[in-house]
Amino acid sequence: MRRVAVAGHVCLDLVPRQLPHGGLAPGSLVEVGPIEVSLGGSVANAARTLQHLGHPVRACAVVGDDDLAEVLRRQMIGPLLQADLVQVPATTSYSLVLEPGGQDRAFWHHVGANAAFGAGALDLSGIDLLHLGYPSLLPGLVANEGEPLLALLRDARRQGVTTSVDLAVVSPADRASGPDWERLLPALAAECDVLSPSLADLQSILPDGEQLASSFAKRLVEWGAGVVAVSDGEDGLTLRAGDHVRLRAGGAALAPLADAWASTSLHQRAVPLDRVVTTNGAGDAVSAALLYALSVELGPSRAATLMAAVAAAVVSGEDPGADAIARLCPELAALGAIEITANQPPARFYRGGAQIAGFRGQAHVDDYTPEDWVASTVEVRGDEPTGLTRLPDGTILREAIAAQPEHWLGAEHVARFGEDTKLLVKLLDAGQRLPVHAHPDGEFARREVGTAHGKAEAWYILTPGTVHLGLREPVRQEELADLVARQDVESMLGLLHEIAVQPGDCVYVPPGVLHAIGEGILLVEVQEPEDLSILLEWRDFDLDGAAHGHLGLGFDRALAAVDLTAMTTERLAELVVASAGGACLPEEAETYFRLEVISVAGVTDLPTGYCVVVGLEGDVQIGGTGGTPTSVAGGRAALVPAFVAAPWLAGTGRVVVLRPPPP
Repeated sequence: MRRVAVAGHVCLDLVPRQLPHGGLAPGSLVEVGPIEVSLGGSVANAARTLQHLGHPVRACAVVGDDDLAEVLRRQMIGPLLQADLVQVPATTSYSLVLEPGGQDRAFWHHVGANAAFGAGALDLSGIDLLHLGYPSLLPGLVANEGEPLLALLRDARRQGVTTSVDLAVVSPADRASGPDWERLLPALAAECDVLSPSLADLQSILPDGEQLASSFAKRLVEWGAGVVAVSDGEDGLTLRAGDHVRLRAGGAALAPLADAWASTSLHQRAVPLDRVVTTNGAGDAVSAALLYALSVELGPSRAATLMAAVAAAVVSGEDPGADAIARLCPELAALGAIEITANQPPARFYRGGAQIAGFRGQAHVDDYTPEDWVASTVEVRGDEPTGLTRLPDGTILREAIAAQPEHWLGAEHVARFGEDTKLLVKLLDAGQRLPVHAHPDGEFARREVGTAHGKAEAWYILTPGTVHLGLREPVRQEELADLVARQDVESMLGLLHEIAVQPGDCVYVPPGVLHAIGEGILLVEVQEPEDLSILLEWRDFDLDGAAHGHLGLGFDRALAAVDLTAMTTERLAELVVASAGGACLPEEAETYFRLEVISVAGVTDLPTGYCVVVGLEGDVQIGGTGGTPTSVAGGRAALVPAFVAAPWLAGTGRVVVLRPPPP
């Protein structure tokens, strides 16, 4: 991910939501309805889009010393935004945005403090990609036939920064009083590594020139621009790039992409929409999507698709983020982390599911769906193929991994574990207390049941309650077998430690340890990828435990897998960690899996590798090189395959990351 700054024109947009019919008669009072006050201009619009895409951005602009400046400052905030605003003794720029129904917008604009924008408002230290918006609305840059503008871009390029410029429509009056754009535009193109105007911008600058987006794009590349994207509303956009030599000279963000982008020439159709809500900000969103694409190293075809999707989202009134992209262009969603929707096996033997529905924000329909198997390559024992996760395109995850194990799991993981994910994640809602039970270790499971794994597990607690874990005193197998045979549930529970747990607590359950989860608890569970339980209790459950509680071994053999020793308070303290953050399981658990709770405020890097991320709260996205963002806002889950290079978390909130053991 590259370090991106957007700079130049910023203003407040004042948008009346009801426009008068007819003209403005002197002395009349006309009802125009409520007014919407929002950030506008290239800097605000591009920065907003980058934030929606989960990309950090620095915003550089000039504001006045009036009340409007304070309104603007209050709105230009975000966990991914660093606002570098220079204040000058002037009025803050604003626009009256007039959008008659069914027509393109018009602007009544006051330049204000934007007149003072110049190179002094920019600090290029630590910047890889500089985007400059609307230079024609920055009088200080286009004075002296645009020499300050050209000097700024030359200086940035000398420092190895990739330069990007977006234009604005130039009115006939500005064309008459401002620089000679017919001379300035070719010189500007030569200093632009990236240029992303609209066709209307170009036609206003060169009214007697080319009329097609493709012709303008070709001409701008011939004048020296590296990458050109010309947007043309309903007719889509044209993307064109210079040769390998030109792109190699394109600075930190563009030079590494020279092989993939050189001599690109393509047309991207617009995404069909049922209705148009607004065209305000759509062009800036296209520019921002191109910046994002270059930053995360998308190829030109995918970049063009992303630009079209982002423009469609803005025009249809949606935030141009992960959800809109996945809906408008599903093929892009497959490039990054993959959202995993609910996968709740039906007709389980204990109640639950309502809290999972609440956590995920979906309707609850069945009281016996207490488990959500997330990114599962495992079937419910005895009810195959129930339990297996299907990807958004319908492919079974287990089959996708088997077809390309290194692609999904990574070469190091495959070298040690083959195509075994070594991981199963669940959401579990105990609508009633679970029965007393245990799980065998790997050696017992392989020898007696013929499975590849035993079942260690760990819980991250989401709602408070009581759990039962480990024997308070040692017990002989014969004594335990007698309690099972008589279904003396009270005595079995009495043998176990009873522990009150709170949200944020972590509990590790080694193989063989007797346990039960109390009613009312919602938790995230990570475990070995196997469905193996030795059920000692079934009296109050829809379950024939005498027939199905012992893995088909009979209890005489199955109880040999149970740890019959007493668990000391010191050992209990190792297994139950209160209000944990970070990596919160004992080191011994890493033999089986890893669990880490991460608080996100801005951007947090993730190690590359197969993992599952469950959003706990807030608004967090997963990004990565070569991909588009995926939301893991509270209640959502995503699979991060190994093919997502250099992944990161962006936004504000908390997530829990579940990983297989280290390779």
